[in-house]
Amino acid sequence: MESSSELDRLHFFEQACKISEATYASNPLDADNLTRWAGALLELSQFQSVPDSQKMIQDAISKLEEALSINPKKHDALWCLGNAQTSFAFLTNKEDEARPYFEKAAQYFQQAVDEDPSNEIYLKSLEISTSKGRRRYGVIECDPLVRKGLEKTVHIMHSLFNDFCINRLE
Repeated sequence: MESSSELDRLHFFEQACKISEATYASNPLDADNLTRWAGALLELSQFQSVPDSQKMIQDAISKLEEALSINPKKHDALWCLGNAQTSFAFLTNKEDEARPYFEKAAQYFQQAVDEDPSNEIYLKSLEISTSKGRRRYGVIECDPLVRKGLEKTVHIMHSLFNDFCINRLE
């Protein structure tokens, strides 16, 4: 059973998606809205089955790519896209299939840092996403014990992302 705070988060991000969808209908060129919508989808993906989560993440990636087509230097969209790639990688069972997603994530985190070099969250995300950082933080093989550690890392990154999104929505 989900806790009350998890249900509150679920409802908050469901509402954020509805608001973003309505905003998109009236202004499809609002890159901030697309980024918020993608962020809400990434949060909601945590409450889904693996296949449904993957679909939501792909939808978020699409919205972030659309936001970047409007504003290619939008650092928060670049950072969110790195998180989306990381999330998708963690839902991939085989290391060789996950690797390209981790590599894309590192590229997006680097681009976010390039656009906003003083952002500590972007810098930490980049550090974790590099091969050196992945070794330091335990990302090696996906055996059950390591996978459990990875899931904790994803949870921490999602918490950072959640705080970031809530601050942007307020």
